[in-house]
Amino acid sequence: MAIQASSIKGAITSSSRKECWVESLILGLGIPTAIWVVSRVISPCIPAAVHGSPEQRFFFWFSAGVIVEWLFVIGLWFVVRRRGLSFADFAVWRLGTWPARVMALLLAALSIASNLRLLPRMHIAISNAFLPHGFHLFASLTLGITAGFCEEVLFRVYLMTQFAKAGYGRALQVLMPGIAFVLATPVT
Repeated sequence: MAIQASSIKGAITSSSRKECWVESLILGLGIPTAIWVVSRVISPCIPAAVHGSPEQRFFFWFSAGVIVEWLFVIGLWFVVRRRGLSFADFAVWRLGTWPARVMALLLAALSIASNLRLLPRMHIAISNAFLPHGFHLFASLTLGITAGFCEEVLFRVYLMTQFAKAGYGRALQVLMPGIAFVLATPVT
C-alpha cells in the first residue's frame, strides 16, 4: 500500500512539474506572440492605427498589449475555475497591510512615469499627457494598471504558486516566473 501511495504522489508531482514548465512557456512566449498577432490585425483593419494622428497611433499601439494581457488573465481565470479553484485561492483579492498598499501605489506611480517616457519617442510632448485633453494620462494609467495587475497575477501570483505546489525550492519559485516574465516583456 505504501508503494502505491508514493508512486501516486510521484506521478502527481511529475505532472504538476510539467504543468509549471508548460504554463511558463505559454505565458513567456504566448504573450508577445499574441501582442504581435493582435497588432497585425489592428493595423490593416483600422487605418488610423497606421495613418492617424499621433494620439490615434499611440492609442492603437498600446491597445494590443492591454487587450492581450487582460485576455490572458481571463483565460487564466477559466483554467483556475476548471481546476476547482478561484483567484482567492491565490491571495489575489487580499488587500494587505498599509505599508504594502503605500508601496504598491509608489510602484504604480513609477510604472505610470515609465509609460510617460514613451511619449517623446512618439514625438509627443509630455505636457500633452495633462493638457488639453489628458488622453495620454489615460493611456498611461491604463498601461500602469494593466501591467500592475495582469502581470502580477500571471507571473508572480499564479506561476510562483504553481512552482511552490509542484515542490520546487524558493530559488526556482522566483527564478522561473521571472524568466517567463522577461520573455513576455516586449523590447521597445
